[in-house]
Amino acid sequence: MQILTEAETEDSWKTGLGIGRNGSGASKGGSSVAGVSGGVPSPLGCRPRWAATMELSAEYLREKLQRDLEAEHVEVEDTTPSRCASSFRVLVVSAKFEGKPLLQRHRLVNTCLAEELLHIHAFEQKTLTPEQWAREQQK
Repeated sequence: MQILTEAETEDSWKTGLGIGRNGSGASKGGSSVAGVSGGVPSPLGCRPRWAATMELSAEYLREKLQRDLEAEHVEVEDTTPSRCASSFRVLVVSAKFEGKPLLQRHRLVNTCLAEELLHIHAFEQKTLTPEQWAREQQK
C-alpha cells in the first residue's frame, strides 16, 4: 500500500480535476457532469483530507440554493452509495428561472455552487419556475 502525504493527495485530486496548485487550469480530458470534471479515486476513501474543511451536506446545499437563488422550493438528495456527500440530485424552484432556457438555469445553479462543485463527484439538477412547479404538483 502506497502512503501519500497530504500535499500529494491534494495534487492527485487537483490533477484529476484539471486544477493546478494555484487553483486554476482547464480539465485535461476525462468526462464531466454538469460542467464538473471527474476526479481520480482517493486512496483515503470518500474525499481527501484537504476537502474535509468544506463540509458538504444535503442540508447545506439546500440552504445555500434557497438563499442565493431566492428559491421557493428546494429538494436535495445525497445519492452517494456510501452517503459520503460526493453525489447529489437537486430540484430548485425559483422565479429567477423565468424566461431562461434550461442551460442558463443550470448555469445559475452551477454558479451558486461553484466552490462546492469542486468537491462533488456527480451532480444532477432539475430547475423549474414556480408556474412549472405548480403544474407538476397537479399531476
